[in-house]
Amino acid sequence: MKLKTLLAATVALMPLAAAAQDKGTIEGIHHWVSESEVKALNVILDGLKTRGYAWQDSAVGGMSGANAQQALRTRLAAGNPPGAMQFLGWEGIDWANEGVLRNLNDLAAAGGWEAAIAPQVLPFIKNGDDFIAAPINMHRQNWVWANKAVFDKAGIDQPTSWDELIADGDKLRAAGVIPLAMGDEPWQIQLIFDSLVVDLYGPDFYRKALIELDDAALSGPEMKGVFDKLRQVRGLVDDGFNGRDWAVATGMVINGEAAMQVMGDWAKGEFQAKGMTPGTDFLCFATPSAETSFLFVIDTFGMFAVKDQSVTDAQTALAETIMDPQIQRDFNLIKGSIPARIDVPVNDFDACAQKGYDERAAAITSGAMLGALTHGFASQPQFASVFGDVAAQFFVTDMSSEDAVQMLVDGINNAR
Repeated sequence: MKLKTLLAATVALMPLAAAAQDKGTIEGIHHWVSESEVKALNVILDGLKTRGYAWQDSAVGGMSGANAQQALRTRLAAGNPPGAMQFLGWEGIDWANEGVLRNLNDLAAAGGWEAAIAPQVLPFIKNGDDFIAAPINMHRQNWVWANKAVFDKAGIDQPTSWDELIADGDKLRAAGVIPLAMGDEPWQIQLIFDSLVVDLYGPDFYRKALIELDDAALSGPEMKGVFDKLRQVRGLVDDGFNGRDWAVATGMVINGEAAMQVMGDWAKGEFQAKGMTPGTDFLCFATPSAETSFLFVIDTFGMFAVKDQSVTDAQTALAETIMDPQIQRDFNLIKGSIPARIDVPVNDFDACAQKGYDERAAAITSGAMLGALTHGFASQPQFASVFGDVAAQFFVTDMSSEDAVQMLVDGINNAR
């Protein structure tokens, strides 16, 4: 992260951090350092301020939170935990198992958290019967973002299957457009891999292969079929994808150089920043499948066990602020995600968010709402990294699907 970006983030938060409060201050470690992320975070901090508490900001950007986790480990080793910490995936559960997190059961019971949170999310905010984190938002990973003018010029409609999407590539190349914009970063490739697993073979196969790590699912013909399809997807990508940032790929779709991108809903802000409107200038739809799934990513905040009662009180205020329906609405309007609470309406959100909200509700009922493997919400990190490594190597080499399946099986078995 560039120094001036970090400085801008710090300056944006200084008034809140410096404001004198009667009740106390809580330090929070997080990795939201971009302009829009800081603006969204300030919604939470304003709410905390109205409750009489100040925020001491400890932003650590980069590596999707890995740098922040390293900073946390250093702090804990020194016996100096922060009051609160942003978590992704299994991070909160891992720290709860270390016995360093505060139990939030009293707040959850008083606030009716369990009824307000989708059951598929509970494993990431509860450790056994104990609530250990408060979720603020939900991103959807398996979106397709498309340039509507490019689709219209090539005579293409929203594809209903991956075969159709791949076949559209010929029409798009004939129109002088790159069919699919992406980079060669492993997580960008793994994001498509996740979608193919659930879109081609359904939620049950996704659970067996990516969550339960079932031997038959990992080594069977379905997994080979996923790699076969991933090879076809590679044919949609231009040869200049090496080293390309995801936001640069989004920009290619925005300017019409490329037709579409598979990316989480954080990409939406790039379109909106250019004044583009969903349905008119760009299209947003789930990766194509017979049964629409919702691969989720959530941001949560956990509270560390501390002896200072004023910090404990500030933790309570922070958790209550995060779970406040109005805060969830206002935060997610800026962040581009949807509220973690399923009881917060999104009538005044953009059309893509409303579509995601409705499809989430359907997926909760059907069992097609699933944690995204790429961002740590399916199998544990030591296994998720194996999937990412194999998918990335397969995508950038001429490895056969059979060899990829064998490498995957071997890697998972070695990590058990």
